[in-house]
Parts: sequence; structure tokens; C-alpha cells
Amino acid sequence: MTPEKLFSRYPLDNGLILEFWDLSRPMAGDRWLVVLEARLAIPLGAATLPPDLLGREAEISRALGPEIVFSQRHERIFIAAGEYPATLKEIEARLLALAPSYLAHPEFARRFIRKRFTEFQEKERWQRQQTQQ
Repeated sequence: MTPEKLFSRYPLDNGLILEFWDLSRPMAGDRWLVVLEARLAIPLGAATLPPDLLGREAEISRALGPEIVFSQRHERIFIAAGEYPATLKEIEARLLALAPSYLAHPEFARRFIRKRFTEFQEKERWQRQQTQQ
């Protein structure tokens, strides 16, 4: 298996750092599975918590960990070896075009933390219900 490699990093206007990781690997002959994963680590803290969750840092940290990672993976199959670098750059450019309006939004971290914490609470509630039956 080919190890993942850091492809590039971009600081965003909201203080977070967008990283692109190359997870590509050869498939057959000169063909590649080209995979680029965008990752955005969001540390838990007063600056990133939604206002309604302030004061619950310890609870949220126990549930989700000290940081939450947003990731999005894009794949292309059967890419010729000679087209592999250009394909990575094309995927990166497409994702960077979306970054300012979505990932760099000032509320992105707060909304993402709220979403993940709500998902955690719903899963926990569902598991309690299943064990009571």
C-alpha cells in the first residue's frame, strides 16, 4: 500500500488550515487510482464552539476528542501514470474554488462542531433505547 503524503496546505480566513493529502495508488499496469483528501482540523475551544455550547467544552471533548477533523475524499479511477500529477492539481483546484465560501466561512467550525455533537447525542440516545428493549 502506498503511504499517504501531504500534498499541500492552505491557511483559511477563519484561522483554520486546509490540508490536501495524496492517497493515490497504482492499480494495474500504468493506471492509477488518484485520491485526494481534503482535511480541516478544528480544535475544540471557546473560539470554535457555538455560543449555545459554551461551558460544555469538557463534555464535548469527551464525546468527540480534542479536535474534530472535517474530511472530504475525491477519487478518479484508471488514470494514466503520466496524467496523475495533473489530475491531483485539477482536483485540488476544484476544491480550492469552494473553500472560501464554505470551509473558510467564519461560522464553519461552530456549525460543524454542533452537527457532530448532535450526531453523537442522537447515536447515544438510540443506543440507550436499544439496550432498554
